[in-house]
Amino acid sequence: MASTRESSKTTSGARQVVPRKRVLVTACCLGLFATQFVQAQEQQAAPADAASAQEAEVNTLDRITVTGIRQSIAKSVEVKNESSSIVEAISAEDIGKLPDISIADSISRLPGLTMQRVDGRGQVIHIRGMSEQFAGTLLNGREQVSTGDSRGVEFDQYPAELINAVVVYKTPDASLVGQGLSGTVDMQTIRPLDFGERRIVFGGQGEYNSLGDLTAGGKDKGYRLSASYVDQFADNTIGVAIGVARLNSPFQEKHYKSWWWANTDLWGTPQGAKPADAIALQGAEGWVKSRDMTRDGVMAVLEFKPNDTWHSVLDMYHSKFEQQESMRGAMWTNDPWWNNGAVTYTAANTTEYHGYPVVTSGTLSGIQPVVRNDDNQREDKLSAIGWNNEFKWGVYTLNADASYSRAEREQSALETYAGMLGGLDVDFEIPLTAGYANYALPDLSDPNSVYLRDPQGWGHDGRMEDSQQKDTLKSFRLDLNRLVESSDFLRSYDVGFNYSKRTKDKSAQVYFADLPGRVPTLIDPSLLSTPTSLGFAGMGNVISFDPRALLDRYYNVYLSESNDDLQKDQSIEEEIRTFYAKANLDMDLTDTVRLRGNVGVQYIRTEQASSGVVIDASGPVAVDSLGASYGDILPSLNLVADFGNGWNVRFGAARELMRPRINDMGAFGSVGVAVTNGVGEWTGSGGNPQLEPYRADAVDLSVEKYFGESNSSYVAVAVFYKDLDSYIYTQTIPWNFAGYEYEGDVPPISDWGTFSSPANGTGGYMRGVEFGSALGGDLLHPMLDGFGLLLNASYTESSIDPDGPNQGSGTDTFPGLSKIVANATLYYEKTGLSARVSQRFRDPYRGEYSYIFGQRNYRYTRNERTIDLQVSYDFPESSKLGGLSLMFQVNNLNNEPFRTEVSDSNGLGLFFPEEYTEYGRQYMLGFRYKL
Repeated sequence: MASTRESSKTTSGARQVVPRKRVLVTACCLGLFATQFVQAQEQQAAPADAASAQEAEVNTLDRITVTGIRQSIAKSVEVKNESSSIVEAISAEDIGKLPDISIADSISRLPGLTMQRVDGRGQVIHIRGMSEQFAGTLLNGREQVSTGDSRGVEFDQYPAELINAVVVYKTPDASLVGQGLSGTVDMQTIRPLDFGERRIVFGGQGEYNSLGDLTAGGKDKGYRLSASYVDQFADNTIGVAIGVARLNSPFQEKHYKSWWWANTDLWGTPQGAKPADAIALQGAEGWVKSRDMTRDGVMAVLEFKPNDTWHSVLDMYHSKFEQQESMRGAMWTNDPWWNNGAVTYTAANTTEYHGYPVVTSGTLSGIQPVVRNDDNQREDKLSAIGWNNEFKWGVYTLNADASYSRAEREQSALETYAGMLGGLDVDFEIPLTAGYANYALPDLSDPNSVYLRDPQGWGHDGRMEDSQQKDTLKSFRLDLNRLVESSDFLRSYDVGFNYSKRTKDKSAQVYFADLPGRVPTLIDPSLLSTPTSLGFAGMGNVISFDPRALLDRYYNVYLSESNDDLQKDQSIEEEIRTFYAKANLDMDLTDTVRLRGNVGVQYIRTEQASSGVVIDASGPVAVDSLGASYGDILPSLNLVADFGNGWNVRFGAARELMRPRINDMGAFGSVGVAVTNGVGEWTGSGGNPQLEPYRADAVDLSVEKYFGESNSSYVAVAVFYKDLDSYIYTQTIPWNFAGYEYEGDVPPISDWGTFSSPANGTGGYMRGVEFGSALGGDLLHPMLDGFGLLLNASYTESSIDPDGPNQGSGTDTFPGLSKIVANATLYYEKTGLSARVSQRFRDPYRGEYSYIFGQRNYRYTRNERTIDLQVSYDFPESSKLGGLSLMFQVNNLNNEPFRTEVSDSNGLGLFFPEEYTEYGRQYMLGFRYKL
């Protein structure tokens, strides 16, 4: 049967499909209409004669200086207009004041970009339909390491208060080192000599989560504090900037998840009184989580410019992120294979879903829910330091830059199990639309009937995994620029070299916790906390306690690592040399058309090596220094045709690459010998240290119109096309197994065999169209002065099946790809009052998330529409409270849930609700004071 994912039906459980292209076309038409309207207004307002022109000139002398939101937008539009590449930008309204609560929030509002929520907060950025793994991230132009398990940078590690601006490069040039395939995000801290004055700013906010305190030990209130100091000394030859920011933020979570759906009759395993050939849910879970996150960030910049010859900048950044998470809930399996078919239906009712009967209510008999009390602790440390020196003499400029970036993570995840003795009969109702189910569980908080035990038969009574990782990057760069004053088209040229060495080490230790004799044990009531309510899913209360306080008292804890656990220990090293040359062009094609841009080429030489653990017949075997060496030539071209009157046409073409996911490159695996028809052959699976990058040829075209005072408003329409000739997906490839041990009576006939591993294969296209605009209300009518609108939308599609040609289900999409992404911000700013409301929308997509035991998996994430609100008031400088600002913010105003879907396990092409999680609203009330 054909897939129902694109069904436009509105019956229960079916997806409603937005008329995708119509949305984008409508947005473009509105923007172009506004452009024409503004041009007509400007022509009508033009001075009729020289006298009126002089009068207009005099009147502009008393214009009010724009600050706040409008100043931020004007600076961002200026960066976009002036750039030779196709870029998007955001700029702080003032020192330490980006226009959103977080870096991820701000970046995700740009055209063609969106964010993925992780644990309820914006953490990673998707550019042009590609996940965070395909984006490059820089800090002050230098590539950054990641606290995540691969390359994708987690932006919640960077306090918004310490970032001054962000530029997103959608087209690369030859001098952009550390670029990504989807785009490159460059976060920038302040340069004190550019700021030009002393400024001291400090502020604070109180924070409250609308879900309240969901479980014992959790918090629903937090705070944010920040302070910045910028100054210049020695006749403006020395500049200093220091910023600190502290975040103590509560996050709450109400979570329900259906595990998997199937008609087990098709596999010859009917179940109790379940109606014949009906699809049924085979397991579920409900829990609440409470997270207390603390992040301390420090930024410092020392700038020295004693003359026009030498300019030196030393900048440093450090953050420490700590998270304490408590999870309490219940979960169970009810499939017909568990516990020899102990679970049956004593009554079951079905609902038709896309032509199939699905069990949606009744009574489950014999389930044994496990009550989970988990404690997860995490500490991240992120540091970056860079020293840049620029030397000028005559027509030459030499730039030398050295940098070091390091990210460390230590994590401990502890889970404990409890439950009643024997099976339970539970009435249930399951929706076929996104939402909470209802399970009438008995009281699972009774200390006289709930025991520490292993109800689901997992083979242990608790589990703890401690993991560590360290990611370091050392880099050195030389760049020489020469001005060409005699040429009519060549403005200057650059030649340069960058060397970087990156090492990422990972390790993990897994412990089991067993009760003595594995005998069910009641808990001392003095160790119990207030029961946790799962009433939102009809599950009642569950017993609650601090699992770490029980470890020494009740459990025997011992190291117990499976083969999968041993393979988590690995180290990956990359040594990269980048050579580049770039010509910067600037010429007049006609009296009215100016052409500028650049053309260049990079040559990248990569040496990579990996070590890890391989499991063969002799047991775990350490493998050291498997890898590869390869080179890439990356030409690039960026041209901007300036037609005057605010009209620009941009064209970009480039060869692009993104290095493989780090967690695919490990030298880990399991090997053995398979015997077929009496013939032995090596087989195995694992990582691939010989992976080469994703590679693509890209073409971009953008038409832009800038207008308004100082060209501070714009409308732009862009199209792009990327032809990925190399994509990495799991394949069965030939492999040489020389040196591995084997057991058995039939030895392999050759050292060569097959290995299932990520490997480079054929790709496909990514293509899309983007619309972006920033419009001031005064352009349409004087009465709208102070109002403004930021509006953008994009449509993206791909031919790539991430499972490989003819290997996937036909419904899998490129990770991170939402076909429609749209953002709108309506703001008002005048006489000190500032207000804005923003809405972010993204279509369904295939998201990448952390899964059980630290593994990664893809999940079909449903569309999201989130609304944020900000209101502030700046007291006039002439008042006694001059310099003081009061602000009120609400994040996730509409309490948008996180929703995923899961496909049926019978291959019928059906998709059922999977996860439904609420995170609540974040309310913030605070102040900001500047001197």
